[in-house]
Amino acid sequence: MQLSQNNFLKFLIQSEPGKPAIANGLRSVVVLGIPMLVGHLIDQKDGGLFFGLVAYLVNLANVGGPYQSRAKAIAIATFGIAISVFVGTLVGGIPALAVVLTFFWGLGSGLALLYGSAGINVGLVVCLAFIVTSAQPGSSGVAMMSALFCVVAGGWGAFISLFMWPFRPDRPLQNDTAECFWALETYLQAYEGQVATTATILPIRTALDTARTSVGTARIGSSAPSWLDGQLLVLIQDGDRLLGSSIALTEILATHFTPPKNPIVGQLIDDALAQLAIVLRSIGKVITGKSSSIDFGELHRIKEALTAQQLTTVSPKTDDIDRVALNQLVLTIAKLIEQLEYTAVSARSLTDNRRQSDRNTIDLLPLITAEQPSFVSLLTENFTLSSAIFRHALRLGFSLSLGVALSKIANLPMGYWIPIAIILGLRTNFGSTFQRFVQRIGGNVLGAVLATIIVATISSRPILDIIILLVVFFGIALTKIRYGYAVVCLSMFVLLVSDFSHPLGWEFAGFRVLNTFIGAGIALGSHYLFRSDCERHPLPTQLATALRADRQYFSDVMAVYQGAHEYDATIARQRRQTGLAIGNAHTSFQGLLLAPRMRPGSVEPVMTLLVYMERFAGAMTVLAV
Repeated sequence: MQLSQNNFLKFLIQSEPGKPAIANGLRSVVVLGIPMLVGHLIDQKDGGLFFGLVAYLVNLANVGGPYQSRAKAIAIATFGIAISVFVGTLVGGIPALAVVLTFFWGLGSGLALLYGSAGINVGLVVCLAFIVTSAQPGSSGVAMMSALFCVVAGGWGAFISLFMWPFRPDRPLQNDTAECFWALETYLQAYEGQVATTATILPIRTALDTARTSVGTARIGSSAPSWLDGQLLVLIQDGDRLLGSSIALTEILATHFTPPKNPIVGQLIDDALAQLAIVLRSIGKVITGKSSSIDFGELHRIKEALTAQQLTTVSPKTDDIDRVALNQLVLTIAKLIEQLEYTAVSARSLTDNRRQSDRNTIDLLPLITAEQPSFVSLLTENFTLSSAIFRHALRLGFSLSLGVALSKIANLPMGYWIPIAIILGLRTNFGSTFQRFVQRIGGNVLGAVLATIIVATISSRPILDIIILLVVFFGIALTKIRYGYAVVCLSMFVLLVSDFSHPLGWEFAGFRVLNTFIGAGIALGSHYLFRSDCERHPLPTQLATALRADRQYFSDVMAVYQGAHEYDATIARQRRQTGLAIGNAHTSFQGLLLAPRMRPGSVEPVMTLLVYMERFAGAMTVLAV
């Protein structure tokens, strides 16, 4: 498939869904701004800047979630940065050794992808610390003092990360649980007469898995399960059941009521979807501790009206399939109402601290914590060339080593920006890497121009400091949703803080852009040239895995109908695995569409197969419900 010119431009500058990370931006400003201010007051500008930058990197490891997870990530980032600064300072004067160790630091940063968003950020900041300090060698005394300085600065960053977050240890768990119901609300609101697809279901599955992981992590290390954790587990399980019923509802609507033959039934369906979304939104608010009324009166009225339509539409001319479909619709909505009422009781119990004695919450813990791979096992299982993450880690380590070697051989000014551009731009698939390549080049050029103009026209240091903090705020706040704009801000930040020790001019900015271009080019080239046959064509493997998951899901559901197996958590787990497998295949397919080379003839068959796998999984969910 060839990308049109308009689609190509949209691909390069597209934004991601979500909201600006205001809290992260504010934390970054405080973490960096206060040390800079103190450095100005005591006439230690460079020391204040270094202290603030280390704390700023540590703050990047705070990706949210349970406090235990965030504290662990921040601690690992702090000591990882300290070790990287110590080793990087010592080996910086030995180019060959610096190149070799850069490979291993890059390998570790790539493997950190195995441990989620926290692992990604920790691996990134630790590797960045090594890259920067290895470009500025020093003695063992300097290395030791710098490492200790990093530990203190990391403590400052950790303190701010916790201080600027409300002291409610359970709030992240409640928010993650509420996201499950808000994702369901979004799914029902967005229904437009089509069957459930991976794109619409995957956010709900992701929210459910995130909530499970959060509660399971909070449980680890506790001497006994807490009542709150148990209630949240109940709510998460309720959300999983509601997902199945919601898919069943939309499958029935898409199959038999698109468009509805009876206008009255059509209006009642629209009203039911709207009211279900309202109730889900209210349940989520109650879970987070906000005041919200959960009213089922309108839903019961709609159910009664649909029941009345069953009686009025029965006639010799009524098609048997239509009667069965309307009956199934009424039963499904009634089941959803019953499940929501049950869920509302559990949600309200979080506020009034009333135990639900008719539920065994502790027995649900194995569903969350079972079969969670350990840190070591997860690493060893992926330490093979058949692992895409391991191949990415090898590619990252090789590219970083090449970038460091090139910068030292050519003796380029600010040469460390070559490996920095590599680690920031290299992604696991070629499409994303190419997108980052263009965004970083364009953002750095524009950022360099703006920073040079600002320094040339503004001589007041306090005003420049304010501008620095502003671009830091917007750079962090926009990183996840508008990466290209964030690059402009962060490029300005780097050049403005560099003006502390270097006179910022067009030549200096030009070297910054040149090194970024070289680094981004290495990242792009290594991804394009050094891919295995399996990685060049990952989609067939993903499709085969999805088909096997579909088959297993079918077997599990049919075993219940045949009386060979009871309905239990195995089916719910297989439903999640099937959805994720189809989502992985869809992601691989999307990555191929983003690549510059894509054969048009291979698009339609894959799209057809994905659509039918999604519909088959949806049909199995209807049978399971």
